[in-house]
Amino acid sequence: MSYLNFRIRLPLALTLLLLGIGLAKRSYAQSGLHAPAQTLVYDGFTRPLYDVMVAASEAGILRSVLVEEGDSVEKDQVIARLDDEMQRSAVEIAARQASMKGAVDAAVAERLLQEQRLRMLRELEAKNMSRPDEVRRAEADFSIAKAKLTSAEEQMELRKLELERYQLQLERRQIRAPSKGIISHLFLDRGEFVSPNEPVVARLLVVDRIVGIFNVPAEEIRFLSVGSPARVYFRSTGATLATTIHSIAPNIDGESGTVMVRVELDNANQMILAGDRCTLTLNRAPSGNAIHRKSNFEQSFQAKERPREVLSR
Repeated sequence: MSYLNFRIRLPLALTLLLLGIGLAKRSYAQSGLHAPAQTLVYDGFTRPLYDVMVAASEAGILRSVLVEEGDSVEKDQVIARLDDEMQRSAVEIAARQASMKGAVDAAVAERLLQEQRLRMLRELEAKNMSRPDEVRRAEADFSIAKAKLTSAEEQMELRKLELERYQLQLERRQIRAPSKGIISHLFLDRGEFVSPNEPVVARLLVVDRIVGIFNVPAEEIRFLSVGSPARVYFRSTGATLATTIHSIAPNIDGESGTVMVRVELDNANQMILAGDRCTLTLNRAPSGNAIHRKSNFEQSFQAKERPREVLSR
């Protein structure tokens, strides 16, 4: 009786055991698909959108510096001037020459005179009262007068072009800010010589937008993509700003094994300082979903590897 009961209960127990294992696997799989997103955190730093070394286009003595370190400047604002006495003198001479119209006026008068003389001789020739050689000479004189007028007008245009050239040379003695920003450092002071080997006068930081730089381990870059929402915490101010990933480098740094990730933040109020330490925080998708998400880095890598596979076949 006990043996018969054992043979009946054993298959039933095995069936229940297998059923329990199947339910456990299914529950585990479902829990993995709906697992909460994990948080990824990376440390980095900020830098200005552009870091410009403002240089002089010509050599010379620095006559004046019109800004100080920390000053805000606008685009094309003059920040310094080189010695320009010679250029100013050349501009004045060229402007006076460009305004001279005596040669043109004389050529116009000569042309009118020769035109009237030719007309009179042709009228006399029609009445058989002038020699043919006189008419031919008058025609040649009239052509010469027209050529002189054209030459005088061309000389006047040439003097205007020379004036523009000297004005450009004078303009090149002024050092202007290439864009809106803040003067971070002045390398030369008034009276110092600006040489072709060291033409940099000032350092200009464009900080209306700030760039955050973060180095992400290469094995985690597949969880990131351009446009993903993120938050950046700034240690100096304690502020946290929402942003998105702006770009992901297409290569891995061989020394650190990381990939550079950039974010950009609006800094019109200049509350964020360049060089500040900051922390990037973003949510990582569950592992079940992350398999189907490809970053720009993975797509470019696969695109480069595909031709090799075709060749190997």
